[in-house]
Amino acid sequence: MRYMAAIVLAAALLSGCQGADKAGVNGSSPSSPAEGSPTAMSATPTTSAPSSEEEPLLYIEQLKVISGGGQLIQVKSNSDIDKKSLEQAIKNSLQSSDPETEFRYTLEWESPRFVQIRLHLDEGSVWSGTFNLDEAVTTDGRKYASTEQPYRNTVVIRAGDGEGSLLFQGVTSGTQRVVPAWNTGWIKSIQTRESVAPSYLFYGQEKHHLVHALTGEALEIPVFAQEKDAYGNDYGYHEMYSDRFYGDFTYMISGNKTLYRVDLKDFTRTKLHVFSKPVYGMSSSPDGKRIAVLTAHDEYIGPGADLTVLDQKGKILHSQQNTAFISHSDGFLFVYSLTWEDDSHLLLPVDRNEKNPLGQNRYSTGSGTSSVMQDERITDQLKQDLKAHERQPHNDLLLSGLKWSPDNRFAAFKSGTGAIQVYDTQERTFTFVSAGTLLGWMPDGTLVWADIKDHVYTF
Repeated sequence: MRYMAAIVLAAALLSGCQGADKAGVNGSSPSSPAEGSPTAMSATPTTSAPSSEEEPLLYIEQLKVISGGGQLIQVKSNSDIDKKSLEQAIKNSLQSSDPETEFRYTLEWESPRFVQIRLHLDEGSVWSGTFNLDEAVTTDGRKYASTEQPYRNTVVIRAGDGEGSLLFQGVTSGTQRVVPAWNTGWIKSIQTRESVAPSYLFYGQEKHHLVHALTGEALEIPVFAQEKDAYGNDYGYHEMYSDRFYGDFTYMISGNKTLYRVDLKDFTRTKLHVFSKPVYGMSSSPDGKRIAVLTAHDEYIGPGADLTVLDQKGKILHSQQNTAFISHSDGFLFVYSLTWEDDSHLLLPVDRNEKNPLGQNRYSTGSGTSSVMQDERITDQLKQDLKAHERQPHNDLLLSGLKWSPDNRFAAFKSGTGAIQVYDTQERTFTFVSAGTLLGWMPDGTLVWADIKDHVYTF
C-alpha cells in the first residue's frame, strides 16, 4: 500500500506537466508506463527559470510499478540536465553484486528536467547494485555533486522484494550460496556448542526460526503467549533470546521482564526470575552457567542501564548500577547489545566518543571493574581511507560497526549509502558487495548478509 501512496503522491506532484524527448539506452527503446504506474510527465514547475546562482539539485525517487512489476527511478531537477553527462554518470559509477549479470535499463526523458530510469530486472533474483549521479551536470556546466551531502545522488537498487534469504560470498574466491530464510525485523547471531560457525535466529510474530549457516537446517521455535503486564518496546517482539544455545536448552526474556530457561526439545519453560524494571538486553556465558541482564536504571525508560548477573537457577550473583549507557530519548525501549567475551568478562555498550570509538567497555564480573575496549586494527590509515571513501568526517558509528574477516585482512561495513562494502587493508580498495543486512563472516572467510526488505535489528 505504501507504494500506491508513493505513486499517487508522485502523480500529484507531476500533475499539469508535459512529456517530451524520449531516448533509450543499451539498445532498448522506451516502454510505456505499465498500468497503475505513475504517468511519465515533466517535473518542471510553472515558475520562472532559476537564476544562475541557484544550486542545481537532483530529486531522486524510487518507485515500484504496481501492474506487471518492475521498478522506476525518477530523477527530477531544478535545472536543465545535460543528458550525456547523466548517462555517462550511470555507466561510470555502476557497481553490481554480480558483475556477470547485465544491468539493463531504459532512460525515458520526459523533459530536459525529468528522466525516468526504467529498470529491467529479474525480480526473482537477489541481485543488487548501486550507481551515483554526481558526475552529471546541467546544460550550462554546473555540477550536481555536493560535499556537504555526499550520498544524496546515490541510488541503491535491489531486485525482488527482499523476502528473506541468507547470502554467502567468498570475498576472494567469488563463490556464492543462497539459503532461503524468513522476512523479519530482527536477526540475532547465535553461537552453539555444535559448530564454530554461527546460526541465525529469525524472529517472527508466530514462530522463530534458528537457521544453521553452514547446513541451512532450521529449528522452528514457537512463540509463547505474551507475558501478563509485559513492558512494551520499540522493536516489535515480546521475546528476547540469548545469543547462545546449549544443545537442548537456552535462556529467554519474555515481555522485557521475566527470565526463563527454555527446553529446546519440547519447548517447555522454567521461570527463573522476574525483574522489577524493563529489560534492555541479555546474554548468557559460554559455559551456560550465568546470565547477564541489563535493566532500566531509572523509574522511566532512560539511557542508563543496571547490570544483574544470575546463575542458571535464577539466583543473583552480582549486580552493578549504571554499567551501560546509550543516549536516546526517554521512553523508547530498544535492544542494548551485550555479550560475554569469556566466562568472566562482559562487553557492555556505552556511548561512543574519541576515547571510546567502539562504544564498548570490558567489564569484569569478578572485580566489578571496567576498561575501554580498543581495536588495534583500526589504524590511522584505515580511518583516512574510510573518510575519503565515505566523503564524511571521522565517523565513530561506522568504526564501531566494522566486521572483520578471520584473517583480519578485510573489514565489512554498512556504508552511508545503505550498501554493504568491503575494505581491503592490503590493497586499500573498497568493493561493493550488496544491498541487505550485514551479519558477519564465516570461519572460512565467507561474508554473510541477509536479503531483508526493511530495517532490521541485528544485535
